[in-house]
Amino acid sequence: MRTKMLVVLLSFLTVIGLSVTVSFSFGQAKGNGSNIQVEIQRLTQDWFTAFSKGDGAAMDQMEVPNLVLVNAQGTGDIWPKDGPRAGTQPKITSVFTVGKSEVRQFGNTAILTGSVTCKDGDKLEEMSETVVWVRMNNKWLVSSAQWSDVAPKKSN
Repeated sequence: MRTKMLVVLLSFLTVIGLSVTVSFSFGQAKGNGSNIQVEIQRLTQDWFTAFSKGDGAAMDQMEVPNLVLVNAQGTGDIWPKDGPRAGTQPKITSVFTVGKSEVRQFGNTAILTGSVTCKDGDKLEEMSETVVWVRMNNKWLVSSAQWSDVAPKKSN
């Protein structure tokens, strides 16, 4: 009888130990995922802030040299970066704010998909965005971005 109780107790402790280990492992994976979410959202916001301030030097530090952007307004204009922005990036009055978004990581690439709002005076514009970041030399750099206008919500 004593041997049976000992086997049951050891089995119970083994199950508890495995449960704690599995829970901890899943918690770690989730934590790492949220870190990339926070980091890429922050970097994207910093990039927009540098754009609004006309800080081309900061933008150059955050972008790959062959950056390509696809602008909104339904024209599909493609803008390839043809050189440094430092000293050439104009300051603008628009303020961009990264909204709800999701970040997915694939190796050294992270893709932010979500929304961004642009406020210029009383005008507020919402856009969908996809921003592709690549990790190079231990640093995340934006390599491509595309924006699409979001139609204003109809009131009933």
